[in-house]
Amino acid sequence: MVTQTIEGRSDRIKAYSIGVDVFGRDDSFDPTVDPIVRIEATRLRSALTAYYEGAGAGDRIRIAMPRGGYVPSFAWSPDVADSMVAAKAMTAGEANAAPAATVVIHDHSGHADPEAELRGELFTDALLVLLRKARFKTLVVPPAERAAASGSIQALFEKPGESYLLDIAVRPLAERSRYSWRFSDLRNGEVLASDFRDYFARAVAGFELIDELAQDAARSITAVLALR
Repeated sequence: MVTQTIEGRSDRIKAYSIGVDVFGRDDSFDPTVDPIVRIEATRLRSALTAYYEGAGAGDRIRIAMPRGGYVPSFAWSPDVADSMVAAKAMTAGEANAAPAATVVIHDHSGHADPEAELRGELFTDALLVLLRKARFKTLVVPPAERAAASGSIQALFEKPGESYLLDIAVRPLAERSRYSWRFSDLRNGEVLASDFRDYFARAVAGFELIDELAQDAARSITAVLALR
């Protein structure tokens, strides 16, 4: 049923066709007499509810079968839906928002570890996108060989104005990796916000985990500066 709906054939999902194609009833099958489809649909709805309350609680997309029919529906999980609403609200406010302060991102990830270095770069990229959407001017501390860019940032450190430093790091810890960030005022060194997460190492880059942490960091930074 999910496949047929995705492929645009939801009009074919009827009690009769399910009884014949799924449960092997013959051509004389009458859904009003034989309740097999209604019974199994009720069981499936209960099973889906139990799944998303348990093992599937972290799934980003949820499948449901509304009562009164057999065509499945699809929806974002509550957490994802809330994030999308927040992102839309942030985007809607951008047009009227005044340009914000400058944020310098400094990645302290262990560059001797290629895995940590890659994750640090992904974390930086995710933060850059979110901070720019929030109207921050952004700079990234470059490698030492980029002397010109390093000089510009050093000048900002000496006369910061309204500027802030966002230190981030990804460090391997046995079977886990620790993602951390610390947001501080360049004018006086005051740490305004910080957080960290420990994730079990994976064979993949963990894009969703990194994006979620970047979103949390960006929201915290915006909230902190709104109170100053």
